[in-house]
Amino acid sequence: MLEIFTQSFFINSLIAVIMISLVTGALGSFMIWQRLSYLGDSLSHSSLLGIALALIFNISPSVSIMLIAIMFAILLSLNFNKLYSTDTILNIVTNVVLSSSLILMSFLPSGNNSIISSLFGDILMIDQSNIISIFLTSVIVTLILIFRWRYWLMISINQDLATVEKVNVNFVRLEFLIILAIFIAISAQLIGILLIAAFLLIPAASARLISKTPMQMIIVATVFSVISGVSGLILSASFDLLTGPAIILIAAVYLIIAYFIRLVLSRST
Repeated sequence: MLEIFTQSFFINSLIAVIMISLVTGALGSFMIWQRLSYLGDSLSHSSLLGIALALIFNISPSVSIMLIAIMFAILLSLNFNKLYSTDTILNIVTNVVLSSSLILMSFLPSGNNSIISSLFGDILMIDQSNIISIFLTSVIVTLILIFRWRYWLMISINQDLATVEKVNVNFVRLEFLIILAIFIAISAQLIGILLIAAFLLIPAASARLISKTPMQMIIVATVFSVISGVSGLILSASFDLLTGPAIILIAAVYLIIAYFIRLVLSRST
């Protein structure tokens, strides 16, 4: 069994999981602060439409998924806080996109392996090109986060203060949504369309239970993400399980642990 951990496919998967995990903690934290928990599911489901279009027109899934996700993010930013609540818009658009995806997929041959792997992820089958795209995406997102930290945090914590400070709230929000859409488009193919939102949110939710400052929450969320990702990958490789679900289950265990840590800390103070 130990031979698995020295195989190139496992090492490639490990590198990819760590790079994805280093970003999910931060993005998930901002999603929670902005009360956009449902957004992750919406964006990931929009990726399903990208997969369907790629299979029908024989184009690159990465390109089609990214374009659909970016269009989805722009659409949401244009309708933000106007006629309808955010949840209403997300629900409507998500179901329209999902329905479109299912109709398109009905024209595809049954039992298509590409669809199954896209839904649940297939990170153990990652190749060198995937690693390069994940690496570039993670580096770019991290750099943007560092340089735009003040603005992202300001619109997340206090939009009124951001407006007073002459921050273009709508532009910064659109910027965040597009970055999130691109990241989900790249990583959803590996973690799974149905699971990437959970991988973004569960570590951040765990960190929120035991963190006192925004920076502390991002650091703790990143640690939870990395540990969950690596543990889930090892569990998957050891027992021949689906990697995406294994990672999410491990992340859920750490959420429970974080909850009990919070209980202990609250009783000791």
